Amino acid sequence: MTLAGVRARRRFDPAALGALALSGSNFLRMGVQLAMLPILARLVGPSEYGLVALAVPFILFCNMLADAGMSQALARRQDVTAELESTVFWLAGGLGLALSAFACLGAWPLALVLDQPRLPWLIMALSPILVMSGLTAVANARVIREGRFGVFAGGDFIATAASAAVALTAALNGAGAWSLVFQQLTLWACKFTWVNLNARPKIRAYFRPSEVKDLVRFGLHSIGSNLSDFVSRNADNMIVGGVLGATALGFYAMAYQIVRVPDLIISGPLYLYVFTAVARAAHDGARGQAADLAVSALRLASSVLAPTFVGLAIIAPVAVALVLGDKWHAAAPVMTRLSAAGFGFAHCLVMGAILMGLGRSHLQLRMTMLAGATTITTIAVFSRFGVETASAAIGTAVLLVMLAYLEVLARDLKVPRLRLASAFLPAAVGVTAMAGAIWAAQPMLAALPSLGRLAATIALGGTVYGGVMLALARRQLLADAKVFARAHGKAPATEAV
Repeated sequence: MTLAGVRARRRFDPAALGALALSGSNFLRMGVQLAMLPILARLVGPSEYGLVALAVPFILFCNMLADAGMSQALARRQDVTAELESTVFWLAGGLGLALSAFACLGAWPLALVLDQPRLPWLIMALSPILVMSGLTAVANARVIREGRFGVFAGGDFIATAASAAVALTAALNGAGAWSLVFQQLTLWACKFTWVNLNARPKIRAYFRPSEVKDLVRFGLHSIGSNLSDFVSRNADNMIVGGVLGATALGFYAMAYQIVRVPDLIISGPLYLYVFTAVARAAHDGARGQAADLAVSALRLASSVLAPTFVGLAIIAPVAVALVLGDKWHAAAPVMTRLSAAGFGFAHCLVMGAILMGLGRSHLQLRMTMLAGATTITTIAVFSRFGVETASAAIGTAVLLVMLAYLEVLARDLKVPRLRLASAFLPAAVGVTAMAGAIWAAQPMLAALPSLGRLAATIALGGTVYGGVMLALARRQLLADAKVFARAHGKAPATEAV
């Protein structure tokens, strides 16, 4: 390698660039979705939207099992053979097919329990997603292991653009709930095609279950973690819909979807970036480096997520009325209260990436089980008091789970709890100043028209927060970025084929 090549390699972190590309793609993808959201909301309506919100979680629940948890386990492996990839491919694909059949059969009793006679047809139409998910397991693992996150970025954007076009066309033609079903099918079909074409896994007519025993052991914990995480994020839809009806669920699901936007833009790429860095540090036995990565990850995540979710809570009343229309006004207080849950879930995801990168899948399983149990209990108790009360209770419960995650992470890494907690300090100071400035400016902001008030609030909050962070934490955040650059700068292991 030439001297110029060495310098270029030191200067640029391909995994970081890929993660940034994925975040950028997610931002553009969310932009398309947000642009479509008010249009679809007006064309489809709360009841039809709520009906699809009952069908999609059932499919996503089955999807947690589609690859037997082997995708992430395979991504951690340093030596991967074509025989191993082939075995995982056929096993995951067969499991996805079986789960698709199970979803079609289980849709009917679920419809009876929820008293929604149209639900089975929607679930049956969505069931091919499970087959596509299983057949993408190997390709996903290869992309993650190689740090080629840009592949996911391109696939996400293409899939979102195509699915948005399909959904809009269907909704304009009166398809109602089916327009959202067609949107999901198009989304997954595009992702399936793009990722497999770019990853090019070397699949052969080879199947030997003994090849994947160690992956299955790790995968069982991963499955349990994914299922518990799914429950903590989606069981509330089932309970709210069952207790308060489809219209209330429509308000709740719309607010929750908006709250999850920052999570989808930031936390997903950050998860992959943190996971691969920590996995390499763990493989080298560098526990001290893993602790540094954990602190840096929390500081970087909170510095972006804290102002996002606090800001979302502040602008919710104006934004909902302006973007979604008057018939969605009841979603605004729900969105304000759910912002705390969004902040907590996003940080739990980052800490989960650290635990999985360390190979602590059993600890991640315990924590996601705790999150799932806490969510179910909380929503079951408080949903009877109305959707706003339930939303506030969920936000509080998720923040408590986040604190429990910090405790487990501190124990496993053998670092002082205060060291992990201090990672949140710069963001806490910044959002306090931001919220104070917006509150002080309310008399002037209230005199503006809705669009001007929204724009002025965002501009004021962003300026104040950015100024505080530049003054207090600029050097620290740059040092955090360098910690990850060093971790990803190590040459990956050569893949055996």
